[in-house]
Amino acid sequence: MSFLNWPTEETLPSRRAQRQRRRVLSDLFDRFHREFPEVTYELIWDSPTVNAQAWRLGSARYVRVYGGLVRHPTITKYGLALMLAHETGHHLGGLPHDPAMPWMTWQGQADYWAATTGMPKVWGPRARAATLRGAREILDLHRALAVQFEDDEPDLSSHCRYSILRSGAFGLSLPECALAAFAQVEATAAENDGDDSFGVVEKMSL
Repeated sequence: MSFLNWPTEETLPSRRAQRQRRRVLSDLFDRFHREFPEVTYELIWDSPTVNAQAWRLGSARYVRVYGGLVRHPTITKYGLALMLAHETGHHLGGLPHDPAMPWMTWQGQADYWAATTGMPKVWGPRARAATLRGAREILDLHRALAVQFEDDEPDLSSHCRYSILRSGAFGLSLPECALAAFAQVEATAAENDGDDSFGVVEKMSL
């Protein structure tokens, strides 16, 4: 997917707030690494990009987080945790895979896996509350960045992704909007059957 027009942060928080945010993410990295040791988690702190991505180099699996997302005022540890679960889901979420990048789990399924599997492994009995709060923060983040997404056409709307995360948190099936979106993605990518084993995703994470 394209790296063009990734959103960037407009202002920096105080140094104290930055140190606190970095500690929060470091703690989350430790927790996710314990649960998912097959994935390497890395932070590009100096980048103003408000995003995260899953990527592969051969068989090695990575999740990269950019500093602009960690520092964004809309996001707390709950939104960051859900973002990490989503990116991990691109590696471990299973079928359906993205038709254009067959090595990775499709966006909507990555969200669903994050809510049904990733967050429960990290948060235990507090997973539902953490997922619902994180989903609301991510929805608010999309709204805050809407101006920077004027020309973006994501596979899933922010409201559909919110519905997916809520459905997963409550143990429900994928919502109809997700099934319809995947059918459209399959139709659009019908002629793209190559294997992007060295691919990098994704345009906008969480």
